[in-house]
Formats: sequence, C-alpha cells, structure tokens
Amino acid sequence: MKEIPGQITLDDFLAQEKQIFPNCTNCICFSCLYREDRCPYGRCYDDLRAKENPYNEAHPGETPRKSWSNWDKPGEQAHWCRGGIAYPVRWCEKFVKYMGSRVEECVGCNIVIFQDGYISCQTKELIGCEACIERAGGMEPGDGFSCPHMTDTGCGQMITAKNRILEAVAEGEDIELCKEQCCIGCVKNCRYRCRQGI
Repeated sequence: MKEIPGQITLDDFLAQEKQIFPNCTNCICFSCLYREDRCPYGRCYDDLRAKENPYNEAHPGETPRKSWSNWDKPGEQAHWCRGGIAYPVRWCEKFVKYMGSRVEECVGCNIVIFQDGYISCQTKELIGCEACIERAGGMEPGDGFSCPHMTDTGCGQMITAKNRILEAVAEGEDIELCKEQCCIGCVKNCRYRCRQGI
C-alpha cells in the first residue's frame, strides 16, 4: 500500500490518543473558548448533530447500538457519541481555541477574564455588579446607583460629559478636568453635568 505524506497508521493514532476508545475528553468542545456556558449550541455539540443528522436516520435498518449506558432511552439512538466512545466531535464551525484566562480581584470576589475580554463572575450572575458594589460599600442593595444612566460598566452620560470637557480644554477653555464618577451629589459648578437626580 502506498503511503501518503503525513499519513499515520491506526496503531500510531491510538498511541497518540493514549486510549483504546475516544471519550468525551477527546471532543473538540473541551478545548473551546465557549465551552458550556457560552456555546451557541448548548452544553454538547452532539445534541445539535443528533437534531440535524440523527445517527439512526443516517444508518437505517441497522441494529440499535448498545454501547451507551443510556442507549435504550427515547431519542438516544439519534446521537452520534452519547456516552463518549463512538464519534467525539473533531470539528465545529463556531470553535475558538481556548488560550487561557487570568484571575483578577474585583470588589466582592475574584473574577475570571478570558482572552476575548469576557468576564466570568458568579456574584454578577447572582445579584449584579451594582448590588455587589453597594454591599462592599456597606450600603443596602438599591441605595447606591439610583441614576438610570449608571450601568455595570460605568456611566455613559459621564463619559459623554468628560469628553465634552476634554474638547473644551483642547479649544482653550480653562476648565478643571472632572474626576467624579457620578453627577449625583456633585456640588461643583459645571455646565457639563448630566443633571440626573439634581
């Protein structure tokens, strides 16, 4: 048999895989940035394959496969790799290789920042950033950011106001740059304030 450059034997393949049968850890999902919580296909890509191209429809007339622990449950014969030993996913059009993440301290707990800027925070998911900040400041939730312009990432109106101040300074006006985080409660004489809550 003629060998193709780059071709490997079945023995070589199994040696590389270090297992006789593939399992869920061989699935491309386990090295994807969007694994589980952010996956557009849900927690398992095989669920999508079972819906779009059911195994039992692709192989009509064949006897049911019994290599799964749940092979006899309704709908399971449609799956390609349920149980992890048949056809673990090797390709996905939404796949982005996970390159690592970093853990940083935040107000109430540590957060995980992924390579694409996505922030994973259990506290944010449970109560939201505002309530976390209020709790850390000794306030009861709801007492802090009453301004409708304040969001988890800051105040859009304040950013606009500070940009207007910078433009005025660039045009020669003698204005002190604003260091406040919110116009509410500010007593400075400023014609750029958002005028919310005043």
